[in-house]
Parts: sequence; C-alpha cells; structure tokens
Amino acid sequence: MKNILIADDHPVVRVGLQCLLARHPGVRVIGEAADPEQLEALLAEKTCDLVITDLSMPWGGRPDGVRMLESIRRDHVHVRLIVVTSFTNLQVLRAVVRLGVEGILEKTGGLSDLLAAVDCVLGGRTYFSGDLAQRLRSGRNRTGLSSRESEVIRLLAHGLSVKEIADVHRRTISTISRQKGAAMRRLGLRSDYELLDYAKSIGLSPGGH
Repeated sequence: MKNILIADDHPVVRVGLQCLLARHPGVRVIGEAADPEQLEALLAEKTCDLVITDLSMPWGGRPDGVRMLESIRRDHVHVRLIVVTSFTNLQVLRAVVRLGVEGILEKTGGLSDLLAAVDCVLGGRTYFSGDLAQRLRSGRNRTGLSSRESEVIRLLAHGLSVKEIADVHRRTISTISRQKGAAMRRLGLRSDYELLDYAKSIGLSPGGH
C-alpha cells in the first residue's frame, strides 16, 4: 500500500481528490494540507510515498510554490511529487521540472489523468498531462524576459514585496528593483497594475488558481 499526502488550499479540491483516490487500489491518503507549512509538518511525521500538491497556495507563509518544492525535494528525497496547477507559463513549469518533479497535471484535465499520473509516478515513470511534455521541450520564451526577470514578476504577482523577493533569493533590494524595472521597460509597462495584469495574462500569476 502506497501512502499519499494531498496539499491544496481549496477544501473542495482536497475532498474531491480524497474521494477519487479512496476508490483506487493500492493507495491510501494519509493526510491533507491546506498550505506549505502544514504539508511540511505532515512530511516530518508521516511516512509518505507520494505528494500531490497545488503549485500555488497563497494563504500560506510561503506562497512561492517553486521554493516549496525545492524544500521538499531537498529534505525528502525519496518522496515522489505530482504537481496539479493552473499555471501555463513555460518558464515556471520548466523550473518545476528541473527540480525533479515526476508529474505535472493541468487543472483543466480530467480525473482519469490524475489516476494515470499516480500509477505512472508510483511505478517509477513520469507523467505530463496533455501535450505539456511537447510544449516543455519545444516552447520558446516569447516574453523576451530573462529567467530572473520572469521570476521577479512571478513573485510580485504572488503578492511579495521587492524586499521579500530579495530575502527569498538572497539578493539586494536594489538588484530586485533593477530587475523589476528592466522587465517593465522591456514589456512597455508603466505601472504595477499593468505589470500584475500582464503576469496574469501569460500565466505567471496565481489569479486563475
């Protein structure tokens, strides 16, 4: 029997996943988390084979999902990871893949995708829903932003301040401010409102979460 932890800030999603997996042979859900801190606590106290988690849980103290995954991968190297997300930005998803996440599911997919992903990942394989694997291989960065500029915009869209982003990445405030300004000039944006609206339009914001 394989043990699974579920993490999502929406109770309805957690209940739905719990009910679906309860009917799936060979697995059992041993805990649910509403934010990254709860997930980390469960991982510390339970033996888990697989975590199924949302990428964006904005109500936790760590709204940056990529950093959350980095922490899990570092501290729980044998736990397999499936990310269920509404993010469409390829730079964000590539960052997730680079962490060694075994599965990525788009929230627009069907329930059968989740069960297929669980079987694949627990069987030692990887699973990417729809044409995501092909897009990750062939998709080009159409924004013109550097990876660091894209990361700064993503964290701003999560509600982090320039200072908080500097703390997360251990850079100076002036460096983050410069990257933010460079991104806005490159994109022709004149205000924070336009910046956040742009981030949402290209899938860097959790607004569609």
